[in-house]
Amino acid sequence: MIIVGERINSTRKTVQPAMETRDEAFLVREATAQWSAGSDYLDVNTATLLDGEPACMAWAVRLIQEAIPAALISIDSPNVQALEAGLQAHRGRAMLNSITGEAGRIAEVLPLVREFRPRVVVLTMDDEGLHRDPEKRFAIGASLIERLAREGISAADVFVDPLVFPVSAEADAGVTALDIMDKLKLAFPGVHTICGVSNVSYGLPVRKLVNQVYMILAMSRGLDAAIIDPLDARMMVNIVAARTLLGLDPGCRGYLAAYREGRLGLDVPASAGGRA
Repeated sequence: MIIVGERINSTRKTVQPAMETRDEAFLVREATAQWSAGSDYLDVNTATLLDGEPACMAWAVRLIQEAIPAALISIDSPNVQALEAGLQAHRGRAMLNSITGEAGRIAEVLPLVREFRPRVVVLTMDDEGLHRDPEKRFAIGASLIERLAREGISAADVFVDPLVFPVSAEADAGVTALDIMDKLKLAFPGVHTICGVSNVSYGLPVRKLVNQVYMILAMSRGLDAAIIDPLDARMMVNIVAARTLLGLDPGCRGYLAAYREGRLGLDVPASAGGRA
């Protein structure tokens, strides 16, 4: 399971002012806490910075990788100039979040894919916007997988997001997203699936509970990567246990290592987690 830490997002009320004022200490604390808790990528979203976004993205990527040399970044923005600035600043192979089926987005993002060869997150939306119809979302995902393959991006470097809608508005939204993932993985062996788990709980009380249970359901259906808050200690413990129960942890080595490191006790503060 690839964990993408979601907390460095300018839509969060504490993050935007830190980005605007170039608060290095704040950003490094956020990045370090998530990396130490087990993130494989740190998502950096600078979308609310508007005109100053490309410069802010480059600053954030450089700062995080200077503070945590092993860290990899998921460069996340609707602004193509910000994506480019982040990719230029990044050391190693980044994740690009994201490409969609929108004609303009494809035209703008594909040159970056060709130049920088990042791993790529695919969103199953197009020029008509978001689709409730699962067949339409599958078709968009399939088309983009094939388009990226023609650019030399292998299935192993493509992460398709089926778009999880809130169950508060659509009762079968969670199951629908899982069904789309099943179908894509069957049609395109080796392709990865990814989702923003917390979308499923929007509008509900005790959202963490819903997110934690949905994560386990999604893992049982082959979810490969998740954009989550790695400081949610119960979520991270559940992932360790689920990997073991799904046969993804030979000899229960990961589970036993987590036990020896004291990571399985849910009374342990979230920030005291450890890398999987």
